[in-house]
Amino acid sequence: MNTHGFKQRILPLQPAMQRMAEALLHDEAMAEDAVQDAVVDLWMQRDKLDKVLNIEAYGITLVKRRCIDLLRRRHPTQPIDEAALLQTQLPPDDTEERYQQARRLIDRLPDQQRDALLLKYEEAKSNQQIAEQLHTTPNNIGVILHRALQTLKKQMQNPINH
Repeated sequence: MNTHGFKQRILPLQPAMQRMAEALLHDEAMAEDAVQDAVVDLWMQRDKLDKVLNIEAYGITLVKRRCIDLLRRRHPTQPIDEAALLQTQLPPDDTEERYQQARRLIDRLPDQQRDALLLKYEEAKSNQQIAEQLHTTPNNIGVILHRALQTLKKQMQNPINH
C-alpha cells in the first residue's frame, strides 16, 4: 500500500480506533498514545495491508492490544482479562454490519480456509505460524489463503446467490 492508499484507508479509521482506546483505558491521553502506536504499526506493515480483508477490524485489534500493553504497564500486579478486552465492541454501525456479513461468508468457507483466514487477518499470524498451527507448510498456507480470498471475492460480487 502506497502513502496515498494508506491515507485513504487507514487515517479515516483513527476516530473509531480512538473511541475504542478511550473505552478501554478511560484516559484520553493514553488512548491517543495507543492509537498513535497502532497507526505506526500499520504504517510499518503497509506493504501487507492490501491483503487484509477487514482493515478496520485489524486496526481496532491492534489498538486493543496496545491498550492491554498500556494497562499492564499501569497496573502490573493487577490481573487483566485480556480475552474480555479483546471482545469489546464499538457501538454498532454500518461498518459492523458489513463486517458481520463478511464473517458469515468466511464462516461458510471450508474449515481449513476459514481457519487460515482468521489466523492471518484477525490474529495477524505469519504463514509460518499458521502452517504450524494447521499442520501444513507455509507454501500450502499461501495456496489456501489465495483460494479462500478468491471464493470470498466471487461471493461478494454475486451476493444474491449467497
